[in-house]
Formats: sequence, structure tokens, C-alpha cells
Amino acid sequence: MKTLLKNTLVPILASRPVSAIASRFVKPGIPIFMMHRMDSGNQPYTGTHPDHLRRCLEYLANRNYRFIALEDLILALKNDQPLPDKGVVFTVDDGFWDQAEIAAPIFLEYDCPATFFVITGMLDRKLWPWDVKASHLIASSNLEQIKITLGEQTYSLPLKNEHDRFNARKIIRDAMKELDNERMDDMLVELAVATGNEISATPPDHHRPLTWDNARQLEKSGISFAPHSITHRMLSRLYDDTAANEIVGSWERLQNELASPSPVFCYPTGRPVDYGQREVSILKDNGLIGAVSTVPA
Repeated sequence: MKTLLKNTLVPILASRPVSAIASRFVKPGIPIFMMHRMDSGNQPYTGTHPDHLRRCLEYLANRNYRFIALEDLILALKNDQPLPDKGVVFTVDDGFWDQAEIAAPIFLEYDCPATFFVITGMLDRKLWPWDVKASHLIASSNLEQIKITLGEQTYSLPLKNEHDRFNARKIIRDAMKELDNERMDDMLVELAVATGNEISATPPDHHRPLTWDNARQLEKSGISFAPHSITHRMLSRLYDDTAANEIVGSWERLQNELASPSPVFCYPTGRPVDYGQREVSILKDNGLIGAVSTVPA
């Protein structure tokens, strides 16, 4: 009953030739639009422009789509209640500053109860996510080419222009996802050496997280917060106790910091290979009512 869509699909709804198709697509269930970073006008990453988000929400509001919270959708499904006509859900992953300072006010402007899935170790200032570190190491390298061995595969990748660097980031991050996530820190050190960089203990300003104070204020205004693990590593590639801690620990941190966090988990990366029955059982045993992935269904 749920379909997770990248925010880049939203403009399709605004295209008159396909509006009828979009309408038929929405009716059988509730689409969940998954977002990440926002365009702040001065950052080395791709993000959703604020005006674009406003246009999308305006389009949906003007056509009588109903913005609903993810938790409400899951409860309706669990209790076999009828789904609202033309319902739409928005979620935002990770917990960066731009999501709180740019995206949240726009959602509130349109009375859209978005759910923000946060990496709690990042909000605790104990880490910045491995995938962001990997992207930053490649983006900030002064080299024109890098060579690195990950697992049994050796990669020799050009970094001569932004297109090269974009491809390198994707290739390296995808490769790291497939390996032993217990060794993620070691792999990042190897990548730092390959790119001629060092890994700082704190992220650069444009990758800083939102704060718990941000979250508390936004929660009072109508934004929901939910767990997205502690470190953002792929759960299926972790030992049992580590995977359990990623889920339970992130949920407990939210309960300690916020008044009413949403008991819904978001699987890091969220591919079918990134979680399984073990993770589902951990969620059920610890009071979480559901989880989302990147798998359309």
C-alpha cells in the first residue's frame, strides 16, 4: 500500500499531459514522497530548491490532495481503517541543518505534517555519516584520479571534473555498501589516503546536523521525528547485537530527547538486501509500529 518516490518525481504531477496518469496512480494507495537535502544556494551537493518544494505542495493543495502523517497512515493500515481519499505523505531523511531551517518551514506553511527520519549519532555530535564522509573526501580531493581497492575490486577513477566526481562518489559509495559494514571506519581511512585527504572529527559547515533543540521546536509546530539508526550503516551487514543497537539505540535517543517521537523506523539505504526478518523482529520487540524502505510496493 505504500510507494516511496524520489522528490524528483513530483514535477511530473504538474505536467498537464500526464496529470490523468498521476491521478490514477495515487488513487489505489498513498504515495510517500522521500526527500533529502535542500538547496541552500551555496553547497557542493544537489538539493531540492525551496521554490520547487513550494510549487509541488501548492500543486497538491490546489487539487485537494490531503497531507497526512506517516504514522497516521501506518496506524490506518494496521487497524484496517479506510485510507483518506487523495492522501499524500512526505518524509525527509537524515537530519541535516537545511532540512530543519529550509524544508520544515515550507512544510509548516502548507500544513503538511512531514516526518523527519534522523541519524541520532549525528544529532548527538558523535559522528557524521559514512556516506557523507565518502562523498566529501571525493568532492574535496585535489587529485585528478584516485585508485583504491575495496574488497576484491580495485577502482581507478578520474576526478577531472564534476561529472567524474559525481560518478566516483556513486561507484565508491555503492561498493562500500556491499562490504562488511563493521569495517566502515577502516574503509573510510583507506579512501582518505587514496584521495589525499584527512577525515575531520566534525563535518564541514554545509554538512552540519540539525540540533535537538531544532527538533524540539519543530515537533511543537507539527513536524514528526523518527529513528533512522545511529550511524546510517546497512543493518543486514552488521552483527546481531550491532544491528539491534542501531535500531533500539536510535529509538531510545529520540524518546529521551523529544516529547512524542513517531514509532516508525527508516531503514538506512532501504534496499531489499539492507534489512530482513531479523530487523523486523527487533522493531516489533521494541514497540515500533512499522518501517519504510526504498522499495515500491
